[in-house]
Amino acid sequence: KTGQRLDPNQELIGQGLANMIGAMGQSYPASGSFSRSAVNLQAGAATGLSSVFTSLMVVVVLLFFTPLLYHLPQSVLAAVIMMAVIGLINVSGFIHAWKAQWYDGAISVLSFVCTLAFAPHLDKGIMVGVVLSLGVFLYKSMRPTVSTLSRCEDTALRNAMTHGLAECRYIGMIRFEGPLFFASASYLEDQINDRLQERPDLRHLVIVANGINDMDASGEESLSLVIDTVRAKGLDISFSGINDTVMDVIKRTHLYEKIGVENIYPTMEEAICAVHENAHDRSEETACPLTDVCHLPAA
Repeated sequence: KTGQRLDPNQELIGQGLANMIGAMGQSYPASGSFSRSAVNLQAGAATGLSSVFTSLMVVVVLLFFTPLLYHLPQSVLAAVIMMAVIGLINVSGFIHAWKAQWYDGAISVLSFVCTLAFAPHLDKGIMVGVVLSLGVFLYKSMRPTVSTLSRCEDTALRNAMTHGLAECRYIGMIRFEGPLFFASASYLEDQINDRLQERPDLRHLVIVANGINDMDASGEESLSLVIDTVRAKGLDISFSGINDTVMDVIKRTHLYEKIGVENIYPTMEEAICAVHENAHDRSEETACPLTDVCHLPAA
C-alpha cells in the first residue's frame, strides 16, 4: 500500500521470539492483525513505533477508561474496522491481473470470494488461492508453449500461428519454452510427432532450445527419443541456442555425441543458413517463410 519493502521472514521471527519470551511471563500470544494494521495505516502511522504508542494507549484505556467504553456496541467497533479495511480493496489490481493473464484475475477473485465466505477462517480462503495457483503452475509446467517459427515483418523469427505466417515446407523450426523435465518431456514428444504427421514434406527439424532453461534425466531421455524418431523417418535434426546448463547435461549423458557437434548451432540464424540449401534441394517452394515474410492466404 505504501510501497515499503517488507521481509516476511523478519516478521515471523519477530512474532516467534515475542511469543517465546512472552510465554515466560504468562503473556497473551502475539500475532499480526490485518484489520489493526489497516486502522493503523488509516490513522497515518508511518513506522513500527506506532504499535508501541498504540499499546501504551490500550494500557491507559484499560486502566482508566474501561467503564466509559464498556457499553460501546460491537457494531461501532466493526464499523471502524470495515471503514479502514475497505480502503485496502484494490479493484484495479483485479482488473490488471485479468489483463495480464485471465487465470490470474480469476484466481484473485475466487480467493477474495472464498475468504469472505469462510470468514472468520481466513486461512481457508488463502489456501484456495494457493491451491489454484499451484494447479495453474503445474499445468503450465506440464504443457509449455511449443511453437513453429517463421520470419515476421520485423525480420525476427516468431510464432507462425500467432502472427498468421506460413510455415516452411521443408524445415521445421520448433521452439520449446520452458524447462524440459519429467512433467513436460512427453508433451515435447507428442508435439514433435504431431508436426511430423502434419507435414510429410519435412526434411530437416531444428529444435530452438534457447527457451529450455533446465533439463533433467527424463528430459534428456525424451530428447534422445525425439532424435531417434526424427532420424528413423529419414529427416535430419539440429539444435540451436542451447544454454550452458542444458549443454552440461547433454555432455554428461553423452547425448552430445549422439546429436553431433555439426548439428549444434549457437543461434537460429546460423542454423537456418547451414541447413537451408540442403533442405531445399530440388524443392518446389518459391519463397521460404524462414527467409522471407510469407503470410497465410486470407480465409
